[in-house]
Amino acid sequence: MNKLLYSVLCLILITPFGCIKEAEDDYSTIIFFIGDVKKNNKEIGIGDIILQNDIIATGAQSSCDIKIGGSIIRVKEKSNVKMAELYRKDDIERTSVDLDVGKLLCKAKKLSKSENFLVKTPTAVAGVRGTKFTVEADTQKTSRIKVFNGNVTVVKRVKQLDEAVIGKIMETAPSLASEEKVIITEKEVKHTEKIVEQAIEKEQKINKDIDAATLKVISETNREDVLVANKEIQKFKIEDFAEENNEMITVKEKPKEVIAEIKKVVILEKKQPVPEGRLLITRYEIYFIKNEKPLWEGKIINPPIQKDNKIYIASGDYVFCASIDGPVLWKRNIKNDGKVEVIGDKLLVFSEGKAKKLDLITGL
Repeated sequence: MNKLLYSVLCLILITPFGCIKEAEDDYSTIIFFIGDVKKNNKEIGIGDIILQNDIIATGAQSSCDIKIGGSIIRVKEKSNVKMAELYRKDDIERTSVDLDVGKLLCKAKKLSKSENFLVKTPTAVAGVRGTKFTVEADTQKTSRIKVFNGNVTVVKRVKQLDEAVIGKIMETAPSLASEEKVIITEKEVKHTEKIVEQAIEKEQKINKDIDAATLKVISETNREDVLVANKEIQKFKIEDFAEENNEMITVKEKPKEVIAEIKKVVILEKKQPVPEGRLLITRYEIYFIKNEKPLWEGKIINPPIQKDNKIYIASGDYVFCASIDGPVLWKRNIKNDGKVEVIGDKLLVFSEGKAKKLDLITGL
């Protein structure tokens, strides 16, 4: 397929209609999402503003990208996140995110000493100055933090320690470096809480100032109980988490023109819904849009093939047949190499060098 025809196809597929109003404040906004995502139990849209204390919840096979100042986080599927602090004044940013359960991919901007970026789980607090890392929290309150680039300071989240004390502890706590990870369990944290509680009670008999007593206890308590001990930090190889690392690279703000086209197709699908949804092909990506939201995103590996006012394209997990103006005629969930060929009345879909034959009309 020649480049001119491919460019024409892309223009046809990404040019429905509609005009989109820009968000009034883009400090903290939803810059993209896939599937079932809610903010405070309500449906969201690309460009929606996120405010302090807003809660983002994602369903199965869903995700949400949020821009916070110069940083971006991706909320993965089956996650529940509270935006605990969103502060910006002049050039100063302070962000705190509470991850109750689920997973976050974080790309934090380089911060000054007066700024912070914190991710809290039920059992851990991770603070950064500019790095790429992931944080997971499961239903058993086990926390997993992996650093792909940069440094992340991690401490156990102890109930007796307030924000000010946590901040002081993190100033001297050891950091995880690139390709290092740590696992913190609820059992470990409860053990630490018991030690701290007993020490504070003892100290308060001498010093009635609870804040001063707490600080003294922390300074004197065994660091390996309160902090993450060096022996708990494990090395890992990037190649062991290649898929996660590759996804981390893709976590970035999409071009404004692409977001505008996605919004246009969402509006078109709302006004003129089609049974199988619509396909949007841009220069580098493919988007499947149905029920007024993006449900899937894939990379363009090879240009689409056109035949009889229909296009055929494959990427990763799916094969699509769509009419030239966007409505999907059929789609199939087939792992593939992104290569398709039309032979007679059959579509050949290639996976690991082997071809699977599909009927051009039905996809069967």
